[in-house]
Parts: sequence; structure tokens; C-alpha cells
Amino acid sequence: MARNALTAPCHVIEQRKPGQFGAGSTVQPDSSPSLSYGGGMGLLDNRMAYNKYNNVAAGTITACAAIGWYDTAVVLNAVPSTISAVNIAASQSPGAGAITLVSTTGAGITVLATAFTALPSLNIIPVGALALDGNPGYQIFGARDRTGFYDHTKFLARNVRLTSGGNDSGITFTVNGYDVYGYPQTEAITGANAGVASGKKAFKWITSVTHTGSVAGTLTIGTGDVYGFPLRVDSFGYTYIVWNGTNVTASTGFLAADTTNPATSTTGDVRGTYAVQSASDGTKKLEIGVSLNIVALNQTPITNGIFGVVPA
Repeated sequence: MARNALTAPCHVIEQRKPGQFGAGSTVQPDSSPSLSYGGGMGLLDNRMAYNKYNNVAAGTITACAAIGWYDTAVVLNAVPSTISAVNIAASQSPGAGAITLVSTTGAGITVLATAFTALPSLNIIPVGALALDGNPGYQIFGARDRTGFYDHTKFLARNVRLTSGGNDSGITFTVNGYDVYGYPQTEAITGANAGVASGKKAFKWITSVTHTGSVAGTLTIGTGDVYGFPLRVDSFGYTYIVWNGTNVTASTGFLAADTTNPATSTTGDVRGTYAVQSASDGTKKLEIGVSLNIVALNQTPITNGIFGVVPA
């Protein structure tokens, strides 16, 4: 059977004529709730051109006609690696310019040995980029009309932390990389005075960190415990969060999506974040479900209401 694509909005209605099934009849005798195939339903990510990549060689992640979320009731179900102060950059005392990032795969960090094509952006993540908690995963269905779904077990994105041994409060550190969908993302973070400066954005890949001035003492860079929502969240009430087996009922640690448009290097995460309230240790699981906000959804383009504005 050929792939069918219906233009929105799509309505399922009961079609009948007055009196069609007897004088004064008001009910179609064959009426029943609609059923879909047992595989369930998905939420299309229309940032990727529909059906454009169906002729790509099978086995590649771009070999699909459409991609989206299988079910927004669960968009994240994964165990974050242990929080670290040094897994992105070991202790150093750099002058102005680029900071030396780790060059070998280690705890919570995968140094890409081959380029990675991210969906739906189709941007190529370069060799040497640091993947935080691994690359994203995609489940591809079908032999000819291929459909892809984001793998919620491989979609962790988290913030970056910089630990200064001296007074770096006059220095701006710029983190460059990509979000979980492969869109370029930059964050400017003001250094700390003998402490920790934490970023607000959730990164999936880091490509470089630069800074102004010279670091006063030593500097290390690592992963934090602030995690990005894969879909835009405007209010805590639109989330379902379980951390380490316990339902999260308090909004402590929650930050709504930053809707500033266009986004900048100093604005927050475009889909929102949640900071877990006990340190990740490689065993605690984070589970997140998201309900879509119909008011936010009614925007132009509609993707802004689902995925947030384009990152910067």
C-alpha cells in the first residue's frame, strides 16, 4: 500500500444523510471509534522535508520519508552519565582563545571518530566533536516507505559547567556546538570567582570553547545536571517527570522554554530544561513526558510551538 499524507487539519467524521437509515434516524449504525494500526501514532517533525530522502540508500539514517516522535507521553527515558567537572576539558590555565578539549572518549563523553548526520537538520556533526551521553538514536521502520522515530533512550542533552580556580568573573566563555536535533547552538557564560559557572542551554555536541582575557588560575569544563526537554515546554504542568523512580511533583529546577525570537547566545534553552535534584551517578534514570500547549502550538510557523524557536 502506498504512503498516504493528509493535509492538516484532518477530521474523522460520521457521514450520513438525514433519514438515510430510517425515518428520523440520527445515528449511523456502523459508527464506531476510529482505529489505527497497532504500531500506534506519531508526531511528525515537519522541519525535515517530507518524503525527500526516501530514495537514499537503505541503512543510512536519512533513508526515511518522515521523522517524528512516536508518543509524547515518553520523550526521554535514559540514564545520564555521572556529573563531572572535567570530562569536557581537563585542568588547564589558558590564555585568550580556544580551550583544549578532551581528545579521547571517556566518562559521559564520546569523541566522534566519524562524522554524524543529525536529524532533522541533516547537519553534519564533525569528527572530533564531543557527544554528551552518546549520539542520538533513531528507529527506522519500513523497507521502501521508511518512517523514522526519535529513540527516547538516546536523546539526552545537558548543560555545560565551568569550574574556575581563580577569579574569572570578568571573562566570557563561549561554548559552541549543536542541540539534540543537530542545529548549531552557542552559549556565552560569564566565568565564576573561584567557583562554578553553569550554562542554561542543553547541548548534545560540543565543538569548541573560547574565552576573552586570560584565566586567573586553573579551569576545568564538564557536564552538568540540567537536562533539555526534546519538545517545547512552557509550564511545569505540561510535564511528567520521574527521577530515580520517584515522580517529581515540585517545580524546583524547572525552567520554561525561552521564547525570545531570534534566540541569542545569552538567552535560555528554546525548549526548556529541568535540573535534577540529586546528582546523576550513572544509575539514576530520568523519564520525561510532555503535553503540547495548544496556545503555544497556534503559532507561525507551527514548529515554533512544538520545538521552540531556532537555537542560536
